[in-house]
Amino acid sequence: MFDFKSIDIKSLITEALDIERARKTVVSVQVLLDETASPEFQVFVRSGFSSSSVNSRLTVGYYPSQDISVMEGTDLVVMAAGQTSETGAIAATIRQADIPVLVIAEHGNRVIQSAKDAGHPLPSDALISLPAGQPLDEEIKGKLADKIGSWIIDHDREKRLSFSLAYPFVRRPLAQDAIQLTAAQNAGIGVLVFVPGADLPVMTLNQIKMVLQIAAAYGEPLDKDRIKEIIPTIAGALVCRGIARKVAGFVPALGWLVKGGMGYLGTLAIGEAALTYFEQGGSIAGVAGMLSQAGNAASDAAMKIRNQRAYQVVSDAAGPVARRAASKAVGVAGDVAQSALKGAMDYRKRNRGAKN
Repeated sequence: MFDFKSIDIKSLITEALDIERARKTVVSVQVLLDETASPEFQVFVRSGFSSSSVNSRLTVGYYPSQDISVMEGTDLVVMAAGQTSETGAIAATIRQADIPVLVIAEHGNRVIQSAKDAGHPLPSDALISLPAGQPLDEEIKGKLADKIGSWIIDHDREKRLSFSLAYPFVRRPLAQDAIQLTAAQNAGIGVLVFVPGADLPVMTLNQIKMVLQIAAAYGEPLDKDRIKEIIPTIAGALVCRGIARKVAGFVPALGWLVKGGMGYLGTLAIGEAALTYFEQGGSIAGVAGMLSQAGNAASDAAMKIRNQRAYQVVSDAAGPVARRAASKAVGVAGDVAQSALKGAMDYRKRNRGAKN
């Protein structure tokens, strides 16, 4: 039986303190609006960085009619580019000051070509453009916002949590990044750790940290007392590892693969469930119930899978059919993880219905 005392509580408290520190960290953004861009496009870019958060600072400038100077302490410069040829030169000057600069272009090809012609080509990873020939409708705005959020967390990893607290469009990309990183870590742990049970505390700790990071991205306050409330979520986090052992038991030749698959897919399911939960207004106090429901669904799925003849056949696979067996083993892990995610979502829906 797993001992909760094996979880590194000090590590969780440190994580919480780092999160609270990020909450108090100010992020400073300067938006430069190209006067040749359409008013609608200018409003879209500017409004995205207009925040009521106490940890955000915004300054706005216009070009080419104004002389551009970047304020000291600026964390990010965002340029809403139209057809002005000076965009590349201005961006190059800002980069020389070692300040991240993102060009959001209304007409991407024109901006790229004009910057190149002026002798200041734009780096390919510093440009996000409106799809050619498409109107700036709500769907396109949402897609652009996701791309901008992803760019920010990739280019300022030190302050990315602070950015998510200031700007809502950064939250989902940040949460998804935390999920993917944690899932990859747990996949490696599941494959490489051979001592029975030795991987469990590490995987669980990673999953709890992931849930904390997602909660923080969506504005949930965290302190030492809150961390103690998080501990019950361990039960939900453990389910994927427990199911992995059961599944590995009837695919013995490929047990390592199933463990790695569940390390990845199980963590992915927990993360996606937590993301949706907090995105829909869930609180940190309700996470334990949500993950518990996910665990029940995963257990049911594992029992059904275990009774399927196809997976009994997989356990006998060897030699030339090993690849096919591996594919089925990963499928087992995926089915269980998806059931866990569905169970968590069903729990959230019922909870919302009860409140209404």
